[in-house]
Amino acid sequence: MPVLLIIGLVSLLIGLILLGVWFGSFLVLVKALLPLAFLAGGAVASYLGWTERRDRRRPSMDFSSPGEATRYQAEARAYQAEINEIKIEIKDKTE
Repeated sequence: MPVLLIIGLVSLLIGLILLGVWFGSFLVLVKALLPLAFLAGGAVASYLGWTERRDRRRPSMDFSSPGEATRYQAEARAYQAEINEIKIEIKDKTE
């Protein structure tokens, strides 16, 4: 038998034995980290929601010149037209 196969099987066996011995500690670790993961996820979601709310109430675009404002309006109209075309294509495909 190849040496690496023997070493791999022995290592696998030792790993399974240690997992069985330390399984209780592993569960304690999962129990401890799961609430922390929920807290971190909730904090990130709250932050993203807060910034989205702030951006909707007070857009951060600075229109320093009328030409710039007109350019942004033209881009917005072009994007809206593309969105409407995509909606029509999706509607036609679903019917």
